[in-house]
Amino acid sequence: MGRRPDTAPRHEGTGSRGQGSHDNVVVELPARPRKQPKQARSVALVEALKTAGREILEGEGREALSIYRLSDYSGVAISSIYEYFPTIESLIGAIFEDYRADARLQVIASIDALPASATLYDGIEIILRTGLSALHRWLQIDSEQSIKTAYYGELVRLEIVKPERFWISMVIPALVQRFSNQVLVGDREKAGFLAYQAVTALPRALLIEKPHYLIEDGTVRMLARMIHALLTTQDPE
Repeated sequence: MGRRPDTAPRHEGTGSRGQGSHDNVVVELPARPRKQPKQARSVALVEALKTAGREILEGEGREALSIYRLSDYSGVAISSIYEYFPTIESLIGAIFEDYRADARLQVIASIDALPASATLYDGIEIILRTGLSALHRWLQIDSEQSIKTAYYGELVRLEIVKPERFWISMVIPALVQRFSNQVLVGDREKAGFLAYQAVTALPRALLIEKPHYLIEDGTVRMLARMIHALLTTQDPE
């Protein structure tokens, strides 16, 4: 990011950066569930609430998702909802965690499903295309949560906060393992670090600064060429 934001380890609030603005922003850690379910019945209840919240978000929009609408839609008492999700923002945060987990599984499965004739470049394109499309979709679902999540991702990347789940850290190893013989760079450790930073930081920069780039023709291709060159350029003798 061009400017390091002030950080505050809080769980509530509405401070977020507007798209294309350059004001300082207070970055707040995403709201979390009050507690994690342990018994099967509680796990099922939490999953049902996340499913209901997700369906309301995607079908009716962010403004429609209130504690009362969620209770009516899911059939779960408000008191039971509060037991796990003290705020609607904490529920949305959990839904976005699931979005990222789903994207991770999708891209790993797509890499594994590539034919034997596929190349490293094909794998890189799949990662980028899946990631950028997901970021754009999430932005349409809840722009405020998407921006907050992007800033949180930067805090994770810079190791300022510890993530609960960080999907790209599992995707890059899957890519390198699938196309190990095509990774020709001599210093794999350094190249892997640089590729990881590019695949994580650049898409978030697009989301925050230039969201229209996420779906523009050529964005995936330009990023893929850069990362492919990084991994396949042999060091001079």
